[in-house]
Amino acid sequence: MKLIVTDNCREFVINDQRAVDDLRHIADCPLDKLTDKDYNDVWVFPSKESRYDDMIEDETILSLYGNKMSTGNIMGFIGYGDTELTIRSRFSSGEKGHDWFMQYLLQKVFAINIFKLQSSLTTEGILDVAAMLFPYFLQKALCQGIYREYIRCHYNDSRARGAIDFSAHIQNNYPFKNGKISYTTREYKYDNSVTQLIRHTIEYLRSKDFAKQILFSSREVQDFVKQIVEATPSYCKADRNKILLANLKPKIHPYYSEYRPLQKLCIQILRREKMGYGQSSQRAYGVLFDGAWLWEEYLNLTMSKAGFKHPKNKTGEGAIHPFRGRTNKYKRYPDYMKADVIADAKYKRLLTLSENSSKVTDNIQRDDLNQMISYLHITSSKVGIFIGPTEIVLMDPDTGQFYSDDTIAFSTRELQVLKVGDLMGDGGQIVIIGVNIPKNPQSYDQFSEAMKSTESVLLNQLTNMKA
Repeated sequence: MKLIVTDNCREFVINDQRAVDDLRHIADCPLDKLTDKDYNDVWVFPSKESRYDDMIEDETILSLYGNKMSTGNIMGFIGYGDTELTIRSRFSSGEKGHDWFMQYLLQKVFAINIFKLQSSLTTEGILDVAAMLFPYFLQKALCQGIYREYIRCHYNDSRARGAIDFSAHIQNNYPFKNGKISYTTREYKYDNSVTQLIRHTIEYLRSKDFAKQILFSSREVQDFVKQIVEATPSYCKADRNKILLANLKPKIHPYYSEYRPLQKLCIQILRREKMGYGQSSQRAYGVLFDGAWLWEEYLNLTMSKAGFKHPKNKTGEGAIHPFRGRTNKYKRYPDYMKADVIADAKYKRLLTLSENSSKVTDNIQRDDLNQMISYLHITSSKVGIFIGPTEIVLMDPDTGQFYSDDTIAFSTRELQVLKVGDLMGDGGQIVIIGVNIPKNPQSYDQFSEAMKSTESVLLNQLTNMKA
């Protein structure tokens, strides 16, 4: 059974008891446990290796109360048994319920070269998101060269050059009059279970209209696909289940480190084809994204153009030191810093419009406000900015007519800027910038163009931001 919800959903009723029973295996389960490779095949972005801000290991994907479900900030898909749950962004609203917002964020963050998409996330779930990631990880892997490993090869000819396989020799050559010998060799070959897994994924994606566009999104991706095809002459569609089984236990040489995430993604894509291999009914599988991380990484693309630095606690770069003489303890890491400006990305609704759309109020949580005030005080910065998504309706869903600018109570069509207030003491001000997410666009192209306009306005706003 397929279920579709949004992140931060407070109450979703599940009408199928089997789905409830399946979801109980992953409900209220910390992400750290769900991503345990010995028990599950769940992939979370950001990975442990690349995280540099707050840990998310203790977060849960969902909670169950009887037959009612609630979700948190995690987006993507996860399956267990016969049930697959797709979690879309609550800020998405497109034709036929497409999650164009998350698709756009993934395209930007992972630098996926896709411009003209005729379709998007399907009503069946989020397979296309996994497909979108495929060229990115394929490129990273092939930058290390085509994967090679030693494999056992079997021959039956007159040029014996390995260990004789006596049982095969008797079976193939008795009564030994043909001059042939059955033998085996260990050869260092490109055509192996890992490259075959990639090849099977390519052929599967070729059969899907949306995914086919991704495989041909650029000449570089086409070249990568060609390399894999040429390296796997023994490809046979009927071997897919066998190839999946051979890749369940990682055996990739450390030199080819970038192949491990690609291998994992290929398994995720092919698993959704319901091949029924291994103990899949007893293992959770999925690809998940922390919404706050995805939003933060997306904003960084614009923030960096405006001169902002993105501190990282993994390297210690850009840390704030609250105490003199104790630089190695209690370090803090704002999302973005520039001269006397501190900015914080928030994947939440920070602004609310009144019913008559004439007044805007802020929804800043106490902890977020206290943190920003602390940052401003410690660094003597003059401006603190919260940046979060807001929603702008581009089109009246009833009439199909686009709203005019003067119909919407925003400072611009793309941004909603609200001054929270001037601080006492050392001074400074706190501002909220609402980045408008288009609602009811007619196509992904329209959505993308609206977001590009938003990014341009945001860049100009940040570049000229003054106390």
